[in-house]
Amino acid sequence: MILNRLHTKLLALMLLCGTACQSEHTTYEGPNYILFSAESYTLGIIDGEEWFEIPISATRPMSEDRNIGVEIIDRESSAIEGYHYTIEHSTLHIAEGKMTTAVRIKGNPDNITANEALSIKLRLVLDEAEEWDIYGTETEVHLQKCCPVNLDAFTGYCKLTSSWLMQYLNTDSRLVRTSLSTTEENTIIVEDMYYDGYNIKLHFNTDDRLNPTIDFDEQVVGLTGEAFGTIYGNGKLMLDEPLGYTSYYGTCENFAVQYAMLYVENVGTVGVYVNIFEWISDDEAERIMREGF
Repeated sequence: MILNRLHTKLLALMLLCGTACQSEHTTYEGPNYILFSAESYTLGIIDGEEWFEIPISATRPMSEDRNIGVEIIDRESSAIEGYHYTIEHSTLHIAEGKMTTAVRIKGNPDNITANEALSIKLRLVLDEAEEWDIYGTETEVHLQKCCPVNLDAFTGYCKLTSSWLMQYLNTDSRLVRTSLSTTEENTIIVEDMYYDGYNIKLHFNTDDRLNPTIDFDEQVVGLTGEAFGTIYGNGKLMLDEPLGYTSYYGTCENFAVQYAMLYVENVGTVGVYVNIFEWISDDEAERIMREGF
């Protein structure tokens, strides 16, 4: 969405340059518009000290120092200023010869829950001549609570709920244990995931707080004799990443969702199955071992 919007803006500027720019020097000489650089933003809130910048751009350098206002459209916002977030300044400055400024926002994670959908609708307060009708003067800022990744929280006892277990093992859930890999960074080992003696490895990507994903290599997850009652191919039941599915985990809540394609080499694909991991306390695990799920 953002890339498409920027591409459209660039195309519009090129069209304007067809009449307003010199052929030897491609510089924009049309009206000076001021606008948000994108229609929406999502901020990953980890702590209450980090400032985020929502960029604002002019179509050409300012001929003089310019102050512009930013207002919150309360009726179209679900986040509350002073409770969910803080805006540093509502009056912004673009210096002579410059083209950019930014609204600075920080969130309050103590007042935002992990699954809460909060947004702020912002509007630029401009002279009418500076408003570009094509793009308007508004943007929407989404606040998403994130937590620092602590892989220790994804170790220990775990409740596995799996569509494979439902289809082939006549149960909804299984109690498993997970541990950190000692040889691969940001990787956990799920012990005896489907069948005893067959562990799998899951790699947790930690670079993008807004997109905490999981990836994994193809691995042996069991034997066809145990899974289907007969030997197919080389007898190994394989697990790999399926195309079109993204596995992910929650940074604030200790869970992970894995989509797995199971197949037998040189025989065929069994299907795509979903595994939901929910990490639990030792006390809860002991209760499950006594009483069942």
